[in-house]
Amino acid sequence: MKKFTTYTDPVTGYEIRQYTHGPERYTKLYFTTENFTVDDRYFFCNRQIPEGANEVYRGKGELLKVEVETGEMKVVAGSEYHGFAMHWYENYGVMVKGNNIICRYDCDTDQITELGALPEGGSITGHLTISKDGTIVCGYKQWNCIYALVVFDPKTGKSEVVYQSDCNLGHVQVCPTDPNTILFIHETGGDALQRTWLFDLKTRTARPYYVEVEGDWITHEVWTCDGEHVVFMKLPRYLMMGSKDGHNFRVVAEIEQILHPGVSRDSKWFCADRIGYLGVESPNLIYLINGETGKYITLASTDTPKTGADHMHPSFNRRGDMILFNRPFENGTTQVCLIDLNQLERP
Repeated sequence: MKKFTTYTDPVTGYEIRQYTHGPERYTKLYFTTENFTVDDRYFFCNRQIPEGANEVYRGKGELLKVEVETGEMKVVAGSEYHGFAMHWYENYGVMVKGNNIICRYDCDTDQITELGALPEGGSITGHLTISKDGTIVCGYKQWNCIYALVVFDPKTGKSEVVYQSDCNLGHVQVCPTDPNTILFIHETGGDALQRTWLFDLKTRTARPYYVEVEGDWITHEVWTCDGEHVVFMKLPRYLMMGSKDGHNFRVVAEIEQILHPGVSRDSKWFCADRIGYLGVESPNLIYLINGETGKYITLASTDTPKTGADHMHPSFNRRGDMILFNRPFENGTTQVCLIDLNQLERP
């Protein structure tokens, strides 16, 4: 018997699978990491009781592994683990135990192995990220409250602080295919004069990625899985894609009040959520977007998210024929849902 339920979206008429139910907050992994195993058989989500200001990453919770076709789920890591992220190409993920122990989780065996440690006394500023060769990179708030980029070598079990800043270094993402290139932002909790940055590991230098002028608001960046482009939002209406070096940019689509972008592994299809922000009310919707034409259709609707951790954060499975998303409810809970794209005609 299938453990998930299905419902018909009241706005679009499409069938949606709801995998989680209950009073706790259930959320998919953030859209800046792969959410599915290499065979698309399973996805991962968090069951969480939030605490503190950084609600996406902190709080007592558990990591769950969910079978797509049956909805069967099991806890694979307890509340002592956080910051989980999947490898873009291989069937494993990495996470932090306690404050600084780096661990590898094997998706086939569910075995967790300790690999080494981050610097003592600090905490990660977001989930871990992995390049193709296994190099792990993260943003880190050190014991003295100075922010840093930290690179961890799984072969030696050692970590190194490679860059420091007075700014909160957030959304840190090593390029999926090039461990020398690290994308990060100046996280202000809102806009920034210059938000997006690239760090060159060999030369130990940082430079702006998308160079901003007054009035630009660039946000919610994610690498394409081939490491050749970065997808991001230019608020309040442009979904954009830039080359790896930050020299060429194009507008993929123009839709009012979109916020979080997802991109298929072939970089041909995009998804995005739409919510109210910057004082502008909006319906809460999820879109599928044709990357070549910019045409789009509405896939699903939700209630209004109560916090940033409850945003929909849609992302594709590896085949690109399903989209996983968070569904916030009016009662304050958030549940994990999925839409099968095979039921619709693409734009």
